[in-house]
Amino acid sequence: MNNKAINALIEMGADAGSKGFQYIVDAMVLFQDGEIRNGKIMDLYSKIAEMHNTSQSRVERCIRHSFRTVRTKGNLKAIEKYLTTQNQTNSNLLHTFYLRLNL
Repeated sequence: MNNKAINALIEMGADAGSKGFQYIVDAMVLFQDGEIRNGKIMDLYSKIAEMHNTSQSRVERCIRHSFRTVRTKGNLKAIEKYLTTQNQTNSNLLHTFYLRLNL
């Protein structure tokens, strides 16, 4: 899952050097655990924050910034392949990205 997420993010035009990039990859790996995937998104932020010794709010903000950057400056065809254009909350984008990676 790690490599799939990295390749898809790069294909969409995400900045590989940003913290949000790594946090999204970590989220995809953690989503493989069904309990996290079906639980509250804050539980996911908490686990990622613990992994990187940061706060939940910073994780949320970095992920939001990465998705916003991809949606505004990225490869439109790849974005349509992996993300949704409706309901662009972090939670929805992360879940959609995970589901589409597994297709």
